[in-house]
Amino acid sequence: MFGWGGEQAPSATPAGSGAPTASPVEQEPEAVVPRYLGGPGNSDAEGSGAGLFDRYASPSSAGRVRRGHSPTRTSRLRTQGVKLACYLNTECDRGRSTIIHLPEECDTLGEVLPKIQQAMQLDSRMLYAAECFLPSGEKITSYQQLIQAAAIDTAIIVGCGEPFDPSTIPFDILEFHLQGGGREAPKKVKKELAEKRKAFAVERADTIRASGHGVFPNSSAVVTARSRTVETNRELAAHMRHEYMEQLMYRASQQQELVSRVRECNQMHQIEHKESKNRRMRYEASRLQKIDDEKKAAKEEYRAKKASQKQRIKAIHDKVKTDYDQQHGKIADKRSLLRATRPVMTSSLGHALKEVTL
Repeated sequence: MFGWGGEQAPSATPAGSGAPTASPVEQEPEAVVPRYLGGPGNSDAEGSGAGLFDRYASPSSAGRVRRGHSPTRTSRLRTQGVKLACYLNTECDRGRSTIIHLPEECDTLGEVLPKIQQAMQLDSRMLYAAECFLPSGEKITSYQQLIQAAAIDTAIIVGCGEPFDPSTIPFDILEFHLQGGGREAPKKVKKELAEKRKAFAVERADTIRASGHGVFPNSSAVVTARSRTVETNRELAAHMRHEYMEQLMYRASQQQELVSRVRECNQMHQIEHKESKNRRMRYEASRLQKIDDEKKAAKEEYRAKKASQKQRIKAIHDKVKTDYDQQHGKIADKRSLLRATRPVMTSSLGHALKEVTL
């Protein structure tokens, strides 16, 4: 038997041995390795013991033969991963779903909420995922319940602490969930809607036939139906005109009331403005009067201080003057006495000189 390298492969049992040869079913098939992967026909592999695969393979894979395809993270996610279609509470009817693939390490509901928070980018809206609901309003309390809902492609409603809002849940999402979810739910819903439309059409046809339409040509039922339709349209038009007039009158009354209230408010504002103006004028007048009184009091005080200062100065001046007058009065008396006695002395001296000369 020859391998891929063109050389004869060694037999399982040596020739001439007495051991029984195993049947083809019992023999284990040998791993045939090509020459470029270091097979038996490769001289490099025989000499050095390492081919291209042995050189560049990881140490953990050396010495073993890989058979088949190994699972990858993507393949595991496809087969075993959990995919959630999440809607934000109160925005299901006007928002889009966010598809979230949960990693393998998530096995509790507490680990799922941060993933939902990050995938839906709720941080930018100052929202925080706190709980999950089913479209029927039932609260998801366990991770197993969440996995079961994801398995049947049921929408997950993410709540941020507010009460569940059933008015924003679309009718199709709710009906798909109530019908069991999965790919069979839309078929069931479409079938029910078709049956309902068919029953409504049958009932309407029976009603039309009972009224005589289509049974007899040019029958009175057609005339009666036409006249009834015309009368109904007239009544509807009259009712709409009546409601329109009522709305016009109601708006006119509201506008008149608004105008009167605005006038009253303007008058009150004018009165308040006048009162505030008068108060400001009175306050300004009292402030000016107070300033004038303070100025007058300051002037009077200044005058009184100046008069008292003048009186002190005058008293000091008078005292100095009297002292001066008293001192200079004695000197003047002496001088006047000397002046009075000087002619007598001169005359006596003259007589004495005359007598001496004689």
